[in-house]
Amino acid sequence: MSNDESADPLVSICIPTYNRAGMLGDAIASALGQTYSRIEVIVVDNASTDNTAEIVASFTDPRLSYIKNEKNLGLFGNFNRCIEVASGSLIHILHSDDTIEPQFTERSVAFLRRNPAVMLTFGSAKILRDNQVVGELSFADKDIILAPPDGFQLLLSERNFIICPSVIVRRELYDVVGSYPVDLPYSADYALWLKVARSYSIGFVREAVVHYRQGEHSESHRLLFSSPDGYFDMIRIYHSTIRELGDQYNSYRKEMNQALWRFIKDCLYASATRCAQGIDKGSVFPSMYIGAAISGWSMILTSSITDICKKNLKIFGILLFTLLVTTPGLRQVIYKYLNKSKSVTVY
Repeated sequence: MSNDESADPLVSICIPTYNRAGMLGDAIASALGQTYSRIEVIVVDNASTDNTAEIVASFTDPRLSYIKNEKNLGLFGNFNRCIEVASGSLIHILHSDDTIEPQFTERSVAFLRRNPAVMLTFGSAKILRDNQVVGELSFADKDIILAPPDGFQLLLSERNFIICPSVIVRRELYDVVGSYPVDLPYSADYALWLKVARSYSIGFVREAVVHYRQGEHSESHRLLFSSPDGYFDMIRIYHSTIRELGDQYNSYRKEMNQALWRFIKDCLYASATRCAQGIDKGSVFPSMYIGAAISGWSMILTSSITDICKKNLKIFGILLFTLLVTTPGLRQVIYKYLNKSKSVTVY
């Protein structure tokens, strides 16, 4: 690395996009408007059929470039394409429906300079719906470094707290751990965060803020809420994590079991609410979510007679819940109760 690169590393802000011309301009403008000047902005078009190219061409900044894939590579396949074409030693994949505040890159780079052992940073988010801020997400009230395996344990015991479009990664990390696994089209980012946090330090930069749009337009909404397949992706992630841990699994049994019990609750919640609302439009039955819950239950690791008894009792609870949600009238009653109590939150 040259002295210039060491002092002011080149940051590649990559914007993967597909048929999002109406929002892309805001993302590009926010990237080019960073107070940190040593950047390149690359729009990687995943074979869009709209006027994406025209939107990009309306900007004249020489730091902006445009690449169009010959065919659609899928969401995370396009993320990997971004990594391939990036020139910087730091890579930021900014979603084309989101924007970043002007000092986002400057603050993230400063944090990475101060903490050379940190391989990945993530920031805070302001949640937007219909262009209005409706909430905020922040992992902590100050900057934090999670040394391994602390981040890994928290990613299991808590919900995924890493906001994907806020992540900046040192290029050499991708060279070592690999890129996004395309065989997990719904949750490849979470799988990668787990893999990284198990062996490397990750850092939270509180004042690095992304404006994160939520809504039916988003790719994550399409993938996660249009079918139950995302739940089965999570089963594969948990299974592969257990396999990769091998003899070390006992050291993380508590956190893994917390993740699995939470997953089971999410599946049960989905079996009642999604089907009751007709979200899956008759193509999916509650039993699919129940099947995912039972798969999660089967991976719960017990270490005592008490644990075994508790686990076996809970399978009866799952089966009883199955009976209730497969009875149409009762399913509606359960849905109304869950919707009113909001006892389980699904992200």
